[in-house]
Amino acid sequence: MSDAVKSLKGRGNKRTPQPHRGTGREKRQKSRGIAALTVFFLLMLLFPFVPSLYGKTEGVAGKSLTLEECVSIGLSANPAFEVSLQSLRAVQERVGEVKGGYYPSFKISSSYTYTTPQDLRMTFQEDVYDTRLFMRQTLFDAGATAQSVETVRHSIRAQEYEVRRTGLDIVQAVKTAFYDVLKKKELAEVAKTALQGAERHLEQAHSLYREGLAPRSDVIKAEVQVSNARLDVVKAESSRLSSQAVLASAMGVPAPVRFDITGREPDLPIVIPPLKVLMDSALALRPELKGSGARIESAGAVVRQVRSGFYPNVSLDASYGWQEGNFLPNDRKWSVGVTVGIPLFEQLTTRSKVNQAVANLNGLRAAEEQLARVVELEVEQAWLALKEAAERLAVTQKSLEQAQEDMRVSEGRYREGIGNILEVIDAQTALTQARTNRVAAAYDSAQAQARLDRAVGRGIEEETR
Repeated sequence: MSDAVKSLKGRGNKRTPQPHRGTGREKRQKSRGIAALTVFFLLMLLFPFVPSLYGKTEGVAGKSLTLEECVSIGLSANPAFEVSLQSLRAVQERVGEVKGGYYPSFKISSSYTYTTPQDLRMTFQEDVYDTRLFMRQTLFDAGATAQSVETVRHSIRAQEYEVRRTGLDIVQAVKTAFYDVLKKKELAEVAKTALQGAERHLEQAHSLYREGLAPRSDVIKAEVQVSNARLDVVKAESSRLSSQAVLASAMGVPAPVRFDITGREPDLPIVIPPLKVLMDSALALRPELKGSGARIESAGAVVRQVRSGFYPNVSLDASYGWQEGNFLPNDRKWSVGVTVGIPLFEQLTTRSKVNQAVANLNGLRAAEEQLARVVELEVEQAWLALKEAAERLAVTQKSLEQAQEDMRVSEGRYREGIGNILEVIDAQTALTQARTNRVAAAYDSAQAQARLDRAVGRGIEEETR
């Protein structure tokens, strides 16, 4: 075979170049990379404008907070308090709106009118251009504007008391949750102490069984007691974590933030003021009653405002402008006058509005009386709850001392081989219950005191000094 043929065959065997198969995949990866970079830079640009979730709770994580610190954080971070503040600001802005009635109003109007001529023999102006500046100043409105301003001012006072009411609710919620966490922590310690006692009793049962001084059933009963005690520890720890979540929610702290609290049992003895003194204080301090009084004053101002519709209103009107057939007229016109509006055929409508306003006023007065009775009931119930908790605390203290003595005697009898395991288990159960009752009564009294403070209407000033 000639060299030329070989050369041709060699060329024929060469594979033609194929397009690169990874080109589409590379393009997609490149596009995804560009999109990711774009999103990253957009987030970097928007990050300064995004409010931080933890902005008002910085420094809380990992700290051990006192009751005063928890209340302070609750008043600054709880969204409910911010909602009430923003509602107050919205009402405050209405003052400027209603005060506008004291000042003149200005308006510019411009119009163009084309009229088809009806008689071609008469001179007729088809195009009319009219541009005017109007001014109106109210001279007399029978006190309508003044009463509108008075209505808004009383509404502002009512909203200020609403802000205080929200603050008192937050303080009570934080205090109640705080004492509940302390109670659950001590109850968890009570459960752990009971578990240690049950394990100690199990060791004694094993020892006496090996010496032939106790039957096998004592060991089994002690093992059952240990299992039950371990279950109680699990439940107590779960209850403690749940109460901490409730406290975080009351403070307005985000769920992922972890913190601890420090506190102690309330001071003894618990001082309970007379019920009559608390009633009088509640009727004088409760923001709900003060807010109701402000709403009544606002409703009275509305009645006076509506009654102004029976009387005429007087205003000063002036205008200055142009009216001609050319787009750029040279003839200028002005006018000044006094307008008197007399409601001749609106008496029935105005009287109906007055009756509605009076009915609303009377309804608010009746609601205030009902609210006063509710406040008195809340104070009495809170006072009774505190009185009961204080009495229970004294009783549980004595029961705890008796249960401790019973536990000491039962363990001694079983150690000497005189008693049986059932006596020890019963004594341990009674001691655990007595400790539980003692802890519950102590912190129930603290929670009852917080409830009484809320019922009377005090609590914010003491926590924000």
